Amino acid sequence: MPSQAEVRRLKQQVAESSHILDHQGLVDFHGHVSARIPGTSRMLIKPVLKAHNQVTARDIVEVDLEAYAAGTGSQWNPSLQRGRVIDAPVPPRETMLHVAIMLARPDVGSVVHTHQLIATSIGAGNVPIQALYNQSLPFAPETPIFPEPKLITSWDDGVAVADCLGDRTAALLRGHGVVVVGATVDHSVSNTIYLERAAIMQVVASIVGTPVPLTPEYVAEFGPDWERRASHAYEYFRSLVPSLQPGSRRKTT
Repeated sequence: MPSQAEVRRLKQQVAESSHILDHQGLVDFHGHVSARIPGTSRMLIKPVLKAHNQVTARDIVEVDLEAYAAGTGSQWNPSLQRGRVIDAPVPPRETMLHVAIMLARPDVGSVVHTHQLIATSIGAGNVPIQALYNQSLPFAPETPIFPEPKLITSWDDGVAVADCLGDRTAALLRGHGVVVVGATVDHSVSNTIYLERAAIMQVVASIVGTPVPLTPEYVAEFGPDWERRASHAYEYFRSLVPSLQPGSRRKTT
């Protein structure tokens, strides 16, 4: 079982990840990052509608995976929302998306859901994103596409997305957004950033010629190397965020 200090550090990283994705322009007031608490059936997740560039470790909420899966759906009803007032931090409406994937995939330690522009546009075009360059290795051979734009608030819908994702690293939710997973927060956040870059590269390659995916042999050889470098990529993207630098007046603790 992780110590309280380890859980606090994980909350801090979930909060920092919101700042990273905001700095990269991949989230607005929608979207969320989650992390499994190692050795438990619980996860941490950004609360509903908390601004990504303002979220702190104190805002992060804890969810029991089994209990949430057994519920009837979201704990937050938007019809009860009073303007900008949210009475208490609660999990986002699509928490079931994270819960269903984590229950289906013991290898997944973190899930990211965003509505990032280019990858979502490719999904709306019903075209999978392929692995065209080294940093898109995690998406080989291509991203599956979930065919419905619905919000994932029920257990059945969560299972449907998890089934669509299968053993892949990312799936496009057609007309909705993307879901990206990783063994750790380092992996899921880095993969989310590189999914958008892979989408941009695919659009450009399609304009100038015919995209040529990386071969299965190349993916098998160099994929593990990229997995080992995910933490380096995460630290680099973290280093770009002013609010996360030493001496910043904006704290995420």
